[in-house]
Amino acid sequence: MSGSVLFSLNNEGLKKRDRNLFFTQIIVRGEFSFDVIYEGSDKNASIDRNEIASIVSERREEFDRRFEYTFGLGGKGFSEEQIEMARDALSSLIGGIGYFHGSGLVSKDSKPEYNQNQAISDPELSKPYSLFATTPSRPFFPRGFLWDEGFHQLVLGQWDSSLSLDIIRSWMGTMDENGWIAREQILGEEARSKVPEEFQVQYPNFANPPTLLFAVEKIAEVYRSQSLTKAADSFVELEGEDDGHKLGSADDDEAKRLDTTDDVMAELSEYASKLLDYFQKTQVGSNKASQLNKGTTSAMRGYRWRGRTPDHTLTSGIDDYPRARPPSTSELHVDLFSWVTYMISLNAKLPLPITVNNSSESGCREAERVSEMEAQLEEHLVALDKLHWNSDKNMYCDVTFQMRDDYDELEDDDDSAYERVFVCHKGYVSIFPLLLGLVPPESEKLGHILDMIENPDELWSDYGLRSLSKLDEYYGRDENYWRGPIWLNINYLVLSSLRRNYFSVEGPYQQQVQRIYTKLRENLISNVFAQYQSSRFFWEQYNPETGEGQRTHPFTGWTTLIVPIMAEQY
Repeated sequence: MSGSVLFSLNNEGLKKRDRNLFFTQIIVRGEFSFDVIYEGSDKNASIDRNEIASIVSERREEFDRRFEYTFGLGGKGFSEEQIEMARDALSSLIGGIGYFHGSGLVSKDSKPEYNQNQAISDPELSKPYSLFATTPSRPFFPRGFLWDEGFHQLVLGQWDSSLSLDIIRSWMGTMDENGWIAREQILGEEARSKVPEEFQVQYPNFANPPTLLFAVEKIAEVYRSQSLTKAADSFVELEGEDDGHKLGSADDDEAKRLDTTDDVMAELSEYASKLLDYFQKTQVGSNKASQLNKGTTSAMRGYRWRGRTPDHTLTSGIDDYPRARPPSTSELHVDLFSWVTYMISLNAKLPLPITVNNSSESGCREAERVSEMEAQLEEHLVALDKLHWNSDKNMYCDVTFQMRDDYDELEDDDDSAYERVFVCHKGYVSIFPLLLGLVPPESEKLGHILDMIENPDELWSDYGLRSLSKLDEYYGRDENYWRGPIWLNINYLVLSSLRRNYFSVEGPYQQQVQRIYTKLRENLISNVFAQYQSSRFFWEQYNPETGEGQRTHPFTGWTTLIVPIMAEQY
């Protein structure tokens, strides 16, 4: 059968049958391969089937050459098997890019919380819209997830910043007038048929970690240093001039339509500004904290994830991580406070949003905005420590407020009725201020966090950092999703923050930072590679006791962060 045509369809036959979808089945025993060939009507543009193997080989060589140029893994001493794993990770991430179109099920009203009996209108189908996005897992999660997407773009953006920007813009295009983006994009009846009914409705008061801002920050850095056209030209030079199908290069028409640097920066700034405004209006905490700290700033109200249940905070992305029990509107969440503070710091670095960038007073407005953001940042950094640092346990904690046992409503002031109660669970949530670079290099708090990370009885394992301390009462219990298993996205954030914010800064913890960074990176690469070799899969999470991959597979979303970890590109 070698080289023979097994089955063919021509245009005339298709027209006569008035069909455009056909199925064929081939049953073969033993090893086999086959090619699917599409031939156009232009015979000069057709590919001789005998040349396919040669063309495929050339394309593979081009990809491999560009991959090494981009990530430099060969130059870092990785083996060919390890590099092949990394190429597979990137290829699978790119292969998971999809274009989705349809209506989502959206509530016009905020979802009532806890014991509230507020009536809300029935959810309605939105107007049909489109989304260009990467997926965490093509067979299991074939749709867009806001929390995941930012991590995906940290990989894709290194490979093709233009493609990454297109995806970011597509997500930005789904933002409503208040700055809200649905955290899970379930578009169309087919998509909804794959999702349990209780998770289908998207509520406008349900936020999600703003990880797309990681990608915005990286894109902004690229645009500051060079235009997209120059980046495309560098790929053309790399791949040679004799091929009309260059990987990563823009054709002439595309190059002509590329945005100017200023327009792109202003557009990204508009998105970041609206997102911050949404979080500060919809996720703000109760006034109990500020009542206990008279004369303090509005930052002392803190922030609270909406959408809590007794066992889950799905909106935080860290679903079953232990929080206050029972849930209440008095909670304040340290990870959310850290996200908002990070958003403020990023907004301080970006130029004016596009809506005000073209005004005659843009120069003055930009100076005022930077000053305002810097003042907010300082207020939030102070409030972060005042609200969430527990000096007895030397860690950042969630907070809730409860009525004092000795409160006398006849004699005591109403403002003094409540007292703060720390909700402390060592793990990913408690280290968020470090993940987002909010802890000063010289701070004693940094030393305590590093000790927690490095302690094998707490977060440290030979395979990566556990999501919850081994000593915590909830470790490994119940659903055990974020209660111990190792997740690549948070481990990446640890490495990124250590490298970018502390590794090269002289201070009392520099050597400890360097030791943790080096060993953690080695452990992650070693284990992901070992599990890939044994199963040929990338996994959703890894067992903290054995390192074995577990749950969803293939999971070629944020687990592909192993590529920039290997390349040390953060």
